[in-house]
Amino acid sequence: MKRTQLAAAVLLATGSVSAMAATYSVTPLPLQDTAVNNFARSIDNSGKMLTVVQREFNPPVDVDQLENDTTFFTQFGAALENEDDALQGVFTDADYTLIVNYLLSNVGATQGQKLAEYRTYITDTQDFSLVPGLDQVTDKFDDYTFSVEATGRDSLNGDFIVGDSAGLVVLDPYENEDGDTINYTYAESTQQAFVQVAGNTTKLPPVDDTLGGYASAQSVNENLQVAGYSSVSFLDVVNDAIENCADPEARTDISEGRCRSNVYSGSFVVPRIDTYFINASTRTRALASFVLAAEVNATIWQLDATGDVISTQTFPLLFEREEDDTNHYYSYAFSINNQGIAVGEALTGDRVSVTRPNSSALLESERVATVYRDGETIELLPRDENILSQAIDINDNNWVAGAVLRSRSDIARSRLFAYNLDTQEQYYPDGFFTSSGVTPNAINNNNIIVGKADSVISNDSIRQTAAFMYNIETQEFTDLNDLIACDSDYELVEAVDINDNNEIIANARVKNTNRYATGVDIINSDGETELVDNIIAVKLSPLSNGNIEECEIPDDEQPYERQGASMGWLSVLALLGVTLMRRRIKK
Repeated sequence: MKRTQLAAAVLLATGSVSAMAATYSVTPLPLQDTAVNNFARSIDNSGKMLTVVQREFNPPVDVDQLENDTTFFTQFGAALENEDDALQGVFTDADYTLIVNYLLSNVGATQGQKLAEYRTYITDTQDFSLVPGLDQVTDKFDDYTFSVEATGRDSLNGDFIVGDSAGLVVLDPYENEDGDTINYTYAESTQQAFVQVAGNTTKLPPVDDTLGGYASAQSVNENLQVAGYSSVSFLDVVNDAIENCADPEARTDISEGRCRSNVYSGSFVVPRIDTYFINASTRTRALASFVLAAEVNATIWQLDATGDVISTQTFPLLFEREEDDTNHYYSYAFSINNQGIAVGEALTGDRVSVTRPNSSALLESERVATVYRDGETIELLPRDENILSQAIDINDNNWVAGAVLRSRSDIARSRLFAYNLDTQEQYYPDGFFTSSGVTPNAINNNNIIVGKADSVISNDSIRQTAAFMYNIETQEFTDLNDLIACDSDYELVEAVDINDNNEIIANARVKNTNRYATGVDIINSDGETELVDNIIAVKLSPLSNGNIEECEIPDDEQPYERQGASMGWLSVLALLGVTLMRRRIKK
């Protein structure tokens, strides 16, 4: 893939080379033979990285559950290459792929084996190991159940890993009123915060742990303070539902455990501000009812050296809610620095009108960037300057990186902000062009911010993106694709994290062979393999003696406009499905 490196050409032409003297090498993480896609999550100062894999190859299949507790063989038996062998647990590559895809789509069913689509690994560029979350090793598979979606979000020297995890899926046999046994399968809890220390996983409890509660651990500092959020109270409807589940007549003919799981099932992650969000009963974006019935507050867990919780501190909402107000409100913490200052976002209780690309104006819940310190929840930016705001990360120099939603030509798009808590300095740089949407993900102690930004001007609601680096000191906004080799096979679509060595973990688009769920290449009718587009995590390492390459610009590539010289990995999936078509047409 031949890429345009416009930024390098511009800088060389203007003589501004010194600010971009380091180039980067690209190393894919060693997980391409583990799963179809793998997404960058974090990189710590030791160089250890967290990555979330999607659709792992060779997950275990419980044939007994598949035959007895699902309709798979009734629906798809005739489509199998060898149904008799499949019933004995012997699969062809194609049959195994059909079964795995069925199980992945069966996650919401009341019965049958559950497989997690996403799991987390910690890795350097050589070795890797699973971060299982709340999953457990069982005798049946002599391995983890593969039923638990666990997302590692941050690590400290590779030793302390924090994140969130669904509960372990359990098998709950129940004899109904007709005398039939129903093998219910469900997770023991909804999303839980966890810390992994020396291979041992400990749950970080929410303040209110009714039915397990709801929590996420987002960031850990060198003092073993973990920032995130947790449920602090629930509406009475939750206790009413629990009482109904305990009453055989009220819960109908299902097991009590299955009934309770219906109360807490589902999860919710607050979207970035470039995505529509409302938390009312008339919402267009579905929220889990269990979360809707909770107040969720920013939380800091203080750990000891073994990962046990010493103390827990929560931070209130931005406003005093009325006693009879049953709406869902939250304050969330996404990052914490070594001074113990955390940042995130919170609801104000108000609504604002937002006109997003290719959409008419809609009312949304108002969300604002927040700081958590000295027991207080503090709003960071003036509301009258922004429609919405969100603080994503904070470094030890008290620089906060985040995003604001502002309108240009009446269309609202995300924009980067950098704000210093001590000096009140603040910057709102443009992206690659004036209407470029920008999504920051992380800031390091060298005051460098990384993320993704729209790289192609279009009227589409989802645009093609490129990984960027923004240096607060020089105020330069750089496409990271301009700092790697011209003939690189990798197109960097998002930079996700950066450590203090300026090493970056990023998501890259790359062509790989299409494979079965066994990891074996698919051979088409012409006897050939086919290349498909995948997203993989890569490590970018600075080269101290590197020089910027001035690459040839193909005539058919139209570069974006620049202002002078100067995701959620789920959004990357959307780009994978939408923007690649445009690139093929363009070529």
